Amino acid sequence: MHPSSIDNLRFALQKHVLPDPALGTRTDLKVLEVGSAYFNGGYRQVLDLLECQYTGVDLEPGAGVDFVLEDPYVLPFSDSSFDLVITGNTFEHADFFWRTFSEICRVVSPTGVVIVLVPSAGPVHRYPIDSYRFMPDGMASMAKHAGVTLVESWINPYGPMHDAVGVFRKEVTSPSLLNMAPDLSLRLATKVQNTFPPNVPVEVEHGAGTEDCYDFLVRMHQQLQPDFYVEIGVEYGASLRLAACPALGIDPAPQLKKPLAEHHQVSLTTSDDFFHLTDAASQLAPIDLSYIDGMHQIEFALKDFMNIEKYSHAGSVIIVDDIYPAHPVQGARIRESRFWTGDVWKLIDILAYARPDLILLPIDTSPTGSLMILCADPDNRNLWNNYDFTVQNAIAITTEPPRAIVERTGKIDPKDPLLEHIFSILLEARKKQDYTGLREYLRHFISGALPRTVIK
Repeated sequence: MHPSSIDNLRFALQKHVLPDPALGTRTDLKVLEVGSAYFNGGYRQVLDLLECQYTGVDLEPGAGVDFVLEDPYVLPFSDSSFDLVITGNTFEHADFFWRTFSEICRVVSPTGVVIVLVPSAGPVHRYPIDSYRFMPDGMASMAKHAGVTLVESWINPYGPMHDAVGVFRKEVTSPSLLNMAPDLSLRLATKVQNTFPPNVPVEVEHGAGTEDCYDFLVRMHQQLQPDFYVEIGVEYGASLRLAACPALGIDPAPQLKKPLAEHHQVSLTTSDDFFHLTDAASQLAPIDLSYIDGMHQIEFALKDFMNIEKYSHAGSVIIVDDIYPAHPVQGARIRESRFWTGDVWKLIDILAYARPDLILLPIDTSPTGSLMILCADPDNRNLWNNYDFTVQNAIAITTEPPRAIVERTGKIDPKDPLLEHIFSILLEARKKQDYTGLREYLRHFISGALPRTVIK
């Protein structure tokens, strides 16, 4: 199971199940998953948040499987037995997937929903066969064959599988069911890790750095003079208020201490929901400066960077907070201390490997360091096309921050005059709207400013 497939199930539920007046408020939904065996994750982690009556079926026994099918094309349930039927990463492994889909449509209730997730691309992966990839029109063809309505379909932008997602209804009892506003509540959101064990050893609980990250951000605003600023993770609103320009904060539950100025706005959503369930493009001017301080796990930090870069330009500055745990315990994926970066530190190596076109400058801010990213390219698809493999490898292979991260090898002092020179170069280029040769010029300028170390 690839991470983006789980995200896309969540989006489908938020768009077509939670807003449904007949389904969204119920806590007794009968849910069937076809192909439910747990393999590198599963949909159950999302479905359990619905407080539903879950049934999982597959061809072999195993974790997540309640019933083993004797015939892959016969579901041992009566007609209209389930309110919601889901199948993901299954049809490509069936000889005759359309027979399975017809069975799924038989057992879903007249007012129920069917969600199908299947790869549109990606490498061969036989379990035991791998026979199909699904084009954008494939969902409509499936609906015609089974005599149901295709409500919506899309292609997942995250690769390499780039799932095709289809949402179907057996009956459309009201036209409003075809155009519901998505549910942007936190009902299906990943829970924030706000708690940690008591009595954490004193040597664990400390930060490092030569200047507070907030003070560094103050000077960045002064020197870069951005025309539009975006931050992910608003909390009390202090950093958002630094912007003299129009600014947007993205946070589902900010704790604002006082009202914001008229030119400051906050989207009360998770960053995933903002970029995938709202019309983000209509709200975002080209981003000159952004600050990412969201969920402290690598998959969220990586997605936040990718989505912010999509609306940035070659002269933008993107800052990612929390790249430097001051102790290995602080760098764990599961929170075990008050000072906690999670595994955001993995972003440095990911970007250095997958995006050598970027300039990465690790800044020695306190308490937990900042990564400055220059020379954004909204058209670069390397991270998008390899997102799932990248995240799976990052989580599975590297589990503890290396010594170079904890000791901040290669750090740059936030008060180093080098940074002020970089900001002046970027400001001039932005005012002229001319970024020709900017990457090469910056790289040459920075590499000549020895003895500093630049991650290339």
